Amino acid sequence: MSSVTRTPGRLNFIVAALLVTCCLLPLPKAAAEVFDLGGMYTYHYHDGRYADWGDYALQGAHIAIEEINSSGMLGEDQLRLKPENTIDYHCWPEQAAAMAETLMKKDILVMTGVDCSGPAVEIANVAARYGVPSISNGANASVLTSMEKFPWFVRVVTPSEAYEGYLIDVAAHFGVTEIGYFYTTDAWGLGARRVIRDYAKRHAIHIAKEFGFPRDADYETIEKYMTEVKNAGIRHIVMTGPTPDTVTVFRALHALDMNQPGNTFYAAEMISADESAEAVNGSLGYFAPMTMLPESGKQQTFLRALESHRNHTIDPNSKAFFYGALSYDHIFAVAHAIKSVKDDGKPVTRENMMTYLRMMDFEGATGHISLVPGTNDRANMPVQIFNSHGYKADQETVNFVPVGSVDPKSGKLTLDESAILWPGATRNAPNPQVRPR
Repeated sequence: MSSVTRTPGRLNFIVAALLVTCCLLPLPKAAAEVFDLGGMYTYHYHDGRYADWGDYALQGAHIAIEEINSSGMLGEDQLRLKPENTIDYHCWPEQAAAMAETLMKKDILVMTGVDCSGPAVEIANVAARYGVPSISNGANASVLTSMEKFPWFVRVVTPSEAYEGYLIDVAAHFGVTEIGYFYTTDAWGLGARRVIRDYAKRHAIHIAKEFGFPRDADYETIEKYMTEVKNAGIRHIVMTGPTPDTVTVFRALHALDMNQPGNTFYAAEMISADESAEAVNGSLGYFAPMTMLPESGKQQTFLRALESHRNHTIDPNSKAFFYGALSYDHIFAVAHAIKSVKDDGKPVTRENMMTYLRMMDFEGATGHISLVPGTNDRANMPVQIFNSHGYKADQETVNFVPVGSVDPKSGKLTLDESAILWPGATRNAPNPQVRPR
């Protein structure tokens, strides 16, 4: 039997050659990942009526996903929001937790949408149980600020203090000294009540009559309350609550013929043209707050994409467009978090996503988006004040005109009084003597 003897030098040479060959071979590419999202959106109200703003929000989310996937922002990875992982939860607290649970039991990475405050509280509690990040494009109840109470929740909007309080600032600017106040007793409405009371106290505005009621209160109840306000001679009305209840208040104002010169109205929600004519006409001249959208290429890109999806011109001052843009941005927040997790060499897990969502810092269609440290809230979100001029000529949208803005750092309110249309379709302010500020 013969044997072959190999010297150590020859062995070393063979090993080295093999190593060089291996190094020259292309490394196998990491398999592309598909990240499934869950979605809780409102494209119909509890009573079955169409909610255009919620429909636009869902479309805004899909537009963002298309753009993210086609741009290569995530390399070969993809975001996905499947129809079976999307629920129309009607902006309604009842069963919101159970519906969210059905999605969180699936292999979703992040829950999106979560656009109404009352249900958002329920959804955020379920998210904490299952350890699923939830990001909202519109829920602004004050209670949702707390990281301690809601550690698996963030939002791309500011809390209600940055909205409702400015309504009282506007009223004070025009010399209002007493108001009738309507609010819903859900999480958002109760938080807003605290804000309205606080701002009214600051401005020495007397809340002469105050009415709280559950969401979707019947029309007869609201008309009864409004009749009390009218009989008491109260001419200035403030409403904080979801859109359906805001619409009911405006219907009552119309029925009682209270849209008259000398009266003023303030509401936390913008309404849409698909509401009843009584609501739109009853709300003529009212003020509403909304995020200010800075002019930018990002905003124009989104507007064009949304118009393409809808196949018609979109009013950039409509409530529906604002919610669509905020939804577009909250999906980009998810994409930026995924990218950052991967760039740092970490696995894309729910826990890592929650950590990195709190570090969001990017330019979106609604401006710069980052969070106030230690909170769930968007930082420095500029607010503008809109004034309803009733139907536009095409009758397809309510003509909301921007008449003021609030500096996000100083809180200073600036108004263009010449642009305001008041109840009764008059250009004359109810009290021309502006109170000293």
